[in-house]
Order: sequence, then structure tokens, then C-alpha cells
Amino acid sequence: MLFRYKPDDGRNARQIAFWFGEAAIAFGCTAFAGLLDRWVSLRGPLIESMPKVPVFGVGLTGSFALGLALFLVLTFVWVQFLAKEKTAQHLIEVEAEINKVTWPSFKEASNSSIVVLVTVVILMAFLALIDFVFGRVFDVILWS
Repeated sequence: MLFRYKPDDGRNARQIAFWFGEAAIAFGCTAFAGLLDRWVSLRGPLIESMPKVPVFGVGLTGSFALGLALFLVLTFVWVQFLAKEKTAQHLIEVEAEINKVTWPSFKEASNSSIVVLVTVVILMAFLALIDFVFGRVFDVILWS
């Protein structure tokens, strides 16, 4: 279903988008279920004979059932959104552009990082010196 439009193109970008979306949905639904736990009517178990849901290891409460239902609905909507031709084409193009990028080697990246750190330290020392000098000058002007 996720790969109806051009199934062989942009698989990595589509899968990454799917899993990041699922993580956000799961976090939101967990927070929603926790919010619903504040209501006493949703806190008790729905089925008295089943204290815990076997896969999740949590009690089958009203808040858990509503959070799970919301998760399933949002997952369906998310998959439908990602399967749309326009969205799929955008993700295919994103992956194509990422494949064109020339990534630096480890040595190039570490050398560039060292240059940046040295530049920041020099700039920090210069600004500290200027601040010290101007502080002394204004102390002499204002308080002498």
C-alpha cells in the first residue's frame, strides 16, 4: 500500500518518513492515553478477567483502548498520506537529490571541524580582550 506509486523508487526516503511519522504518532498517542488516565472512569480495566494486554504488558483500560484506537486511525491516515502520488513523488525526488550529494571523507570532516573550533576559540579570545579593554576604558571615563 505504501509503495503503490513507483514501487522501486525512493524506498529509503519513504520508509524513513514512515517510521519517523509512526514514532511521532506513538509518542502522541502515549501522551494522550496518559492524559486520559486522569479521568477515574477511564482508569479501571475494561475486562476484569484480563488484567494485562499480552503484547503490551499494560492494563486494558479505557485510556489505553482509546490511545490504541487513535494510534490505529492515525497510522491509517499517515499511510494514506504517504501513498499519495504527490507525496511519494516528493520523497522520490528527495532521495534522488540526497544520492547526488558528495559526502566528505572522515579526514576532510575532522580537518574542517578543527578549523572551525580554532576559529571560534580565536574569535572568543578576541571578543573577551575587546570587552576587557572597553570595560577598563569606560571605568576610567565614568568613575575617575
